[in-house]
Amino acid sequence: MMSDDLRTLAHEAYVYLYPLVTMDVTRRQAVSAPPGDKPLFGPPNEFHHLREFPPAEFRSVVRPNFDTLYSSAWLDLTAGPVALHVSDTGGRYFMVPLLDMWTDVFATLGPRTTGSGDQDYLVVGPDHEGELPAAARVLRAPTPHVWVIGRIQTNGPADYEKVRRIQDGLTLEALHPVEHPVDPAVDAVTDPLATVNGFTAVEFFTRACRALADNPPHPTDFSVLARIAPLGIVPGRDFDPDRFTDPDLAALEAGAVSARKAILSPLDTIATPVNGWRVSAETMGVYGNAYFKRAAIAAIGLGANPPEDAIYPVLATDADGEPVTGEHDYLLHFPADGLPPVDAFWSLTMYDAEGFQVANGIDRFALGDRDPLVYGADGSLDLLISHRDPGPDKRANWLPAPTGPLGLTLRLYAPRPAALNGRWAPPAVRRIG
Repeated sequence: MMSDDLRTLAHEAYVYLYPLVTMDVTRRQAVSAPPGDKPLFGPPNEFHHLREFPPAEFRSVVRPNFDTLYSSAWLDLTAGPVALHVSDTGGRYFMVPLLDMWTDVFATLGPRTTGSGDQDYLVVGPDHEGELPAAARVLRAPTPHVWVIGRIQTNGPADYEKVRRIQDGLTLEALHPVEHPVDPAVDAVTDPLATVNGFTAVEFFTRACRALADNPPHPTDFSVLARIAPLGIVPGRDFDPDRFTDPDLAALEAGAVSARKAILSPLDTIATPVNGWRVSAETMGVYGNAYFKRAAIAAIGLGANPPEDAIYPVLATDADGEPVTGEHDYLLHFPADGLPPVDAFWSLTMYDAEGFQVANGIDRFALGDRDPLVYGADGSLDLLISHRDPGPDKRANWLPAPTGPLGLTLRLYAPRPAALNGRWAPPAVRRIG
């Protein structure tokens, strides 16, 4: 018989609802920030652009990349459809994924799927029943709130002006515009993940039920909803903590704490270990009923893409199975026939243990195939990972590291089949000092 004690059900409910709550907190913060306060924040149904690579103090997105410039928008479809336009990028690589409030990518625009020319779509909510223009290309969203997070290939700061012109070609227009006043009660300062992870069980489930009332679950969620219904977590119904005794509330808290601990644990349970890396090329971006994986990805990289668009191997250990820290020097060696297989480009990005960049003396957070790297005579490539500047002779291939645990992430954009089916894997990172 399945366990149905309150602690177990609270654990299951927390895992299931964690992405929705994280998205809800992130969305409300983004659309409620004072105008101009943060570059990717602002009113819904408008694009807000990051016009240059994120500075060291940027905290709006976990594990931000330094390969593309972001263009972000939160769509509010409750008043009606929103028209989305993408201008011709002249063949430049980009992707514009649209995510529902459960973090599933329900559509991706870009060269792989829709080409790089002019494109127009009409994004409509799940309950929209009105007439639409006959010629409209309709994208029906699973939830009435949608996150659009465009990424445009950017080949260093010298490329900013060209990319900014492409960003300006991304536009949104609500067919039935309404006012969206800033909510002064929303905390627009604290990192969304810190807010979510700081909720008590009662606060979390209260927030979750409110979000669940606005954003319908997926059709395949019947079973988990049936499991957690005894907690009073039912779509359209507020959470009522008064129905529980003090021991019951303690059990709910214990279940939430255990779920949060599991979600924030190492990647071993949701990714395949290969050469010290954790590689996940399955059930990404569209998670189905893989609720735990969806929650864990929301915690470490909210807004992840389907693997066909990009994969993100994350380094867990060095070649000897030891944690990678900034107190040591490391070498990542790619043989000439083992460079990352991509149709677009690749990069290696440095983060701290929490997934954020740390300031360094040369303002370098990533290295990749579009940088002026120095290759070996045989075509191989060595990347040096170190807290110490190796000097001018080796600086071209140096990725600066902060002290403490490191969060190295390899990005492959438009990965080829060998990277998706496991025939290629990142080489081990070897400690050299």
